[in-house]
Amino acid sequence: MCIQNITAIVSCIIAGIGVFVACVQLRGVKQQLSLAVSNQAKDSLKIVLEIETQLNSRKLEFDKSNKALLESKDDDREIIAAFVETTKESYFNALDRLCFCIQKGYVDEDEYRPEYRDIIKNTVKQYESDFGAGSAYNHIKQINDKWKES
Repeated sequence: MCIQNITAIVSCIIAGIGVFVACVQLRGVKQQLSLAVSNQAKDSLKIVLEIETQLNSRKLEFDKSNKALLESKDDDREIIAAFVETTKESYFNALDRLCFCIQKGYVDEDEYRPEYRDIIKNTVKQYESDFGAGSAYNHIKQINDKWKES
């Protein structure tokens, strides 16, 4: 009977040590997961900030090309008009990528709405023909429609 009690006590001690080791390991896994999530969020933010930087530089190029078209002479207008189309497409592509990131939740939509709502609305309104049924800029159109409703 005494050996059975000792065996039970030893079994309880071993089980307790096992539970302690498991808790320590679970705490380590939890910390690793938290760090991984934090790093992923930072990486996503870096990507979005790079897209915003590209968006701003492409918008600047687009504006410069429009200015050059307005100031151009008749001989140069066709060449500059082609350049305007190229810079417009580049700008729209960057804006569409940003809208994609907003849709996928890579950034907080509520933070980006105040800054980009009017930009997107005015872009779609000013270049309506570029946002028709066959438009390649679906993310811009979807965000614009969603933000119109809210």
